[in-house]
Amino acid sequence: MLRSLPRFTKNSFVIKRYSSSLLAKNEEAEFANRKQIISESPNSYYKTLNEIRFKDANRLRIPEFRQKFVDFQWPENKRIDEEYTIEGKIQSIRRSGKGMVFIDIIQDFQKIQLVLMNKMIGLTKEEFSEHHDHFQKGDFIIAKGFPGITNVGELSLKCSNSIILASPTLHPLPPKLSNPEKRHSNKIVDYLVNKDSQNSIIIRSIIINTLRNFLNNKGFLEVNTPIISNSSKGANATPFITSSQHIKDSKGNPLDLQLRVAPELWLKKLIIGGFDKVYEIGQVFRNEGIDSTHNPEFTTCEFYQSFTNLEELMNMTELIFHDISKAVSKFEQSQDAIKLINQDGSHFQKLEFIPTIESQTGIKFPQEINPDSLLEYFQKINIEPPQIKSSPQLLDKLASIYIEPLCTKPTFIYHHPAIMSPLAKSTIISYSSDQNYEISRRFELFIKGKEFVNAYEEENSPFEQELKFKLQQSMKDEFNDDESIVPDSKYVKSMEWSMPPTGGWGIGIDRLSMFFSGKDRIEEVLTFGTLNDVLKQ
Repeated sequence: MLRSLPRFTKNSFVIKRYSSSLLAKNEEAEFANRKQIISESPNSYYKTLNEIRFKDANRLRIPEFRQKFVDFQWPENKRIDEEYTIEGKIQSIRRSGKGMVFIDIIQDFQKIQLVLMNKMIGLTKEEFSEHHDHFQKGDFIIAKGFPGITNVGELSLKCSNSIILASPTLHPLPPKLSNPEKRHSNKIVDYLVNKDSQNSIIIRSIIINTLRNFLNNKGFLEVNTPIISNSSKGANATPFITSSQHIKDSKGNPLDLQLRVAPELWLKKLIIGGFDKVYEIGQVFRNEGIDSTHNPEFTTCEFYQSFTNLEELMNMTELIFHDISKAVSKFEQSQDAIKLINQDGSHFQKLEFIPTIESQTGIKFPQEINPDSLLEYFQKINIEPPQIKSSPQLLDKLASIYIEPLCTKPTFIYHHPAIMSPLAKSTIISYSSDQNYEISRRFELFIKGKEFVNAYEEENSPFEQELKFKLQQSMKDEFNDDESIVPDSKYVKSMEWSMPPTGGWGIGIDRLSMFFSGKDRIEEVLTFGTLNDVLKQ
């Protein structure tokens, strides 16, 4: 029988036939023909819901339908006589001769089966076939019928009317899409074909909601801080530069502006302003390269709470990760991450910065931490120093070689040398009678060698903060260290209104989503991929 395409009457189709010469032999040509036919009379195929919906039946979304009948006690004939309508996208079509069709449709990520029989609808087999042969996988449809179960117990809608086309698909879905470049240059098709890709975005949403619920339940206030300002500070990063055509500088020129690289200083200003518990989940922008774990635009969650110390921040971190593990437990691709989080009695390993390096190298750490002493230490352990030889860069390389590889399971690296953390509270600690170091009250959470969380007790002295900013500026000038934080005099000035002892915490949502969805590349957890991918779509 020739495949045909419909025009609508109010609740049924009038079939418009075309000669076989217009119908193609392969699927691509068939859909091209379909598109041509629909384009000749698009208003017949794209009607308002009020025009095409059934008016005389209960209407439920598929999850509501499933919930209503999940534990239903079915009568002997395995159906009820009350009619319902449901709507969704065709996921699969299975035909059983001319008089019976099984169609799976999905909506809100849940599926229901439609059972269509010519006798129940009141059509001959030929009429039934004419009405339903044109439907394709990917079409959106509306169905009306009686809820029931099949002989094998599957919840279904046993249709009492012909299904109605709500929106036709104009392209055939490929049976699979595995080429990474094709997947990421057309994320719509990737989601339609690859359930795993769709699940990665669902997991990301669950993670964000879990973080939000955790903080809301603890009395935190969710806020939005500026994304555009005349400077972007609070992190070691290069900002994106833009300008305003409507705000002028002192010379009447468009004012130079920057996209934020972190919300940290804004959030701490709110702490100073009397908001004791604040957090923000939002976008930040860093004018840097793209690789498997970095994108110029990414999402973070940061929270700040007055009178909170490092140990309390560690405890909160463990609770957050356990909450997320529970929230994503139904996803197969999350299971490896969940096992890592729940091992060792649900508590994370702790490695102290300087003692761990000494243990790994077998050589005593220099008493004075400065570029000269650290370079001497590099010679002793026979390690090539980094190109930029500032103290933070030297210390960071030591950590990457001797500490981070030990973090195969969730691990807190804590008490970094103070020079590495210019916004953190610092203190003197003794490891032996002749070893006294100024360390920061800071930790980083590493899992499988990758950083996930950065947290510390915040520096709340405006005098100390100003000195630390000056030290950062000197390293920037002397070593051309672009990763040194840019001083912010306005922030220091705001601290003079008194900042309480405060704990601050930050996490990258994208990397967290990669971890819990079992992905190695950041584009897998971004709705439309990295910036390179976005530019192609």
